[in-house]
Amino acid sequence: MAVDASGNVYVGGTAGANFPSVNPSQPAYGGPPGGPNDGGDAFVAKLNAEGSALVYSTYLGGSGQEQVGGLAVDASGNAYIIGSTDSTNFPTVNALQPAYGGSSDAFVAKLNANGSALIYSTYLGGSGQEGPVTRFGEIAVDAAGNAYVIGPTSSTDFPTTPGAFQKNFGGGVQAQLGDTFVAKIT
Repeated sequence: MAVDASGNVYVGGTAGANFPSVNPSQPAYGGPPGGPNDGGDAFVAKLNAEGSALVYSTYLGGSGQEQVGGLAVDASGNAYIIGSTDSTNFPTVNALQPAYGGSSDAFVAKLNANGSALIYSTYLGGSGQEGPVTRFGEIAVDAAGNAYVIGPTSSTDFPTTPGAFQKNFGGGVQAQLGDTFVAKIT
């Protein structure tokens, strides 16, 4: 959950096919069929400061399962989301990593202030597991609009940048027991 300077409230989670979409970036459910135990798409919703109306609510996902791990909002009202996905067709826009790495990947996305479009959306992960439901991650945004994300990984090939504090995987077979990643997305 996040709150902007005007008192609007942003929430995220997982939803099925009957979730109400209002001014959505992704109007249609894309996740697996079935009940709540079968997973679903991530969602992001913005409620007005009084809590009396949805400003927007949108799905965010592909044909697999998505979870929202954290939300942040910048001074312009853009929403930043970190979560996990096992969809090979997760919607990517201006992606740093346009292809699914495998097992489950983190995703990082930025929605415009009215929720009608993704400014960017990217996978973040390697061939192992990033972000199981029980321990996913957090996201923060600075005044310049840079997103900072943290989460668990079991990928031996998690993407790192030159000068990374730790370039190689340290150990563990599941994301809960593996390493932690920290990334800045500009």
